[in-house]
Amino acid sequence: MSVTEDARSRQFGEAHWTEVSSRILGLVISGDLPPGSWIRENDLASRLGVSRTPIREAFRELVGVGVVEVVPRRGTRVRSYDAEEIEQIYRSRAVIEPYVMSESVGRLTDDDFTALTGLTDQMKSLATDPATRHRIASVNNEFHGIIIRRSAAQSLISTTFNLMIPIVVAKLFSSYSDTDVVSSMHHHDELIAAARAEDKEWVAAVSKTHIISGLNRFKSMQRARPNADG
Repeated sequence: MSVTEDARSRQFGEAHWTEVSSRILGLVISGDLPPGSWIRENDLASRLGVSRTPIREAFRELVGVGVVEVVPRRGTRVRSYDAEEIEQIYRSRAVIEPYVMSESVGRLTDDDFTALTGLTDQMKSLATDPATRHRIASVNNEFHGIIIRRSAAQSLISTTFNLMIPIVVAKLFSSYSDTDVVSSMHHHDELIAAARAEDKEWVAAVSKTHIISGLNRFKSMQRARPNADG
């Protein structure tokens, strides 16, 4: 498994996703480390109470999931995605992910469904407060990851994960109104129902609606806030 693939797998529920990586991701998603900001190893190590070695390892992992980027002779900074890049990412997801998820039908276990239901409840809890809404992103990715990893479309799983960039997902959730959040949570409930019914077309349809509606909500927010950072 490559470094990038290993990092991707860690974001989607693997136990060996390091604590330091998770803590840095949390700082990025919460906005404590904003897009485009430079991250100094010494400062971050002091802030997290660790040495520089796990910070460097975390940076390698976070590069693999599109959270940070290393600029030669400059250092490491939080990646920034503009509105055009976000649209490209989501339209690509809308083409690939529905098929990949539909190919999980009949392959999900009872334990998977229990986990999916628990994650859905967790997202609903986070959604009740706009201040915690950005934290839905990681739980959302774990939810999608359970279904995607069960897919029979093995050759497309890595590509699908590569498009599920945590800070992009967080940015969209942060832009949602209360009504938008309720609709998104309903999609998760419906995905579980469709998978339980073992209906591939239903799973694919809900998945595509979920992705495109999220994109359109983000675009509506951008139109309402023309000077917002893309």
